[in-house]
Amino acid sequence: MPNKKSKNKKGGKARVDSGSDDDGSIFNDNESLASMGVSEASTMPEDMDESSAEEVLESKFKDAIDLAMEKSAATRIKGLDAMCQGMLKRYVPDFMESRRDTVTDIIEKSLKRGKGAEVQAAAKLSLLLGLQLIESEDVYNNLRGTMTQLVSDATQAPGTRAAVASGLSGLCFIAGGDLSEVVNVMKIMESIYSASIPRQDGTVPNLTPETLHLHTVCLSGWSLLSTLLSSSQIHDSITSRVRQLRGLLSSVDVDLRIAAGEALVLLLESVYDHDEDFEPEDFNGLIADLKQLATDSSKAKSKKDRKEQRSTFREVLRGVEEGEPPSESVKFGREVLKLDSWYRKCQYDWFCKIMGPGINFHLGVNSMVREIFELGAPINLLEADSFKLSKTQRNAANQQAFKQRTQLRSKTRDKRSAVF
Repeated sequence: MPNKKSKNKKGGKARVDSGSDDDGSIFNDNESLASMGVSEASTMPEDMDESSAEEVLESKFKDAIDLAMEKSAATRIKGLDAMCQGMLKRYVPDFMESRRDTVTDIIEKSLKRGKGAEVQAAAKLSLLLGLQLIESEDVYNNLRGTMTQLVSDATQAPGTRAAVASGLSGLCFIAGGDLSEVVNVMKIMESIYSASIPRQDGTVPNLTPETLHLHTVCLSGWSLLSTLLSSSQIHDSITSRVRQLRGLLSSVDVDLRIAAGEALVLLLESVYDHDEDFEPEDFNGLIADLKQLATDSSKAKSKKDRKEQRSTFREVLRGVEEGEPPSESVKFGREVLKLDSWYRKCQYDWFCKIMGPGINFHLGVNSMVREIFELGAPINLLEADSFKLSKTQRNAANQQAFKQRTQLRSKTRDKRSAVF
């Protein structure tokens, strides 16, 4: 039995770049509010009141929506990307609620008639829209059928399927409703990534890098959804899951190996909480496999891949062998999010990949994101800022402190001289 630190599991409701703004970006940081309810001095001109900033933001979203409804695919993609940019940088639940049906309809049409980049942008937008809303079940119910069909269609490009798989698993996580729906989506993800499991003779399937990326995304989505399951449900199927994930540890793709290792320790953390005496099948063999990955120095892999793999599997090894949870902290604004369990780290890492640098902003103000990580109600920054000293006051305080230090040191020097 692993010597572990017990953690109570709490299910929450819950590497895509956030993009870069050029001079023609619809959502330029220097022109818009960071949110409808929270203002930041760095993003709003001093002479612009909240009402004016709200009008600017509304105008920009309307422009993006108009672009996303054009006939040209390139123009539609520009509009979809612009809305993604806006939703990553701002939290506007009331505004997006009033346009929920319009944006959902745009997403659905792009998923059905679009190709490649348009489908990928629409899939990403579907999740970001869900995170903007207080209740996003309708968005999930409207898009579920189309997204399920796309991700299961083997004739679609792997990159397209990966983007849809990410959007589907994320939407299900925050708005899937019944646990049976969560399990159904998990089965869809499993049916895809299981193609990377070694055959009965031990040979590893020869797959393209794009397909391996798809399998990594599906496994990551499956792991995210598994954090909604109870410890007893995971315990009932842990033996077959460990055997399956051990097979994926031999994949040629470093990202898939890491995703398999993190899924493995995530499941075992939950099972250890359910049954302290549990020990996985062939425990010594599993530990040997993890140690090999944690110390791998094969020159066949790039230096970056070796470093990333060793770092991850050292943590995984401690979690599996000793039951040791991760111990990380994420500071955002004046708050700190503690990642002190594998299920919490899994959730944070997944959303961090989707939202990129925007995750810190949303941790501070987004009600849905704060509910997922059990952070409570958002802090009112306007009230908090009222207690901050102005720059002039800070400078005056520093000058006074400097003067007092100088006077004290002068007296000390005088005493030293007298003694000498």
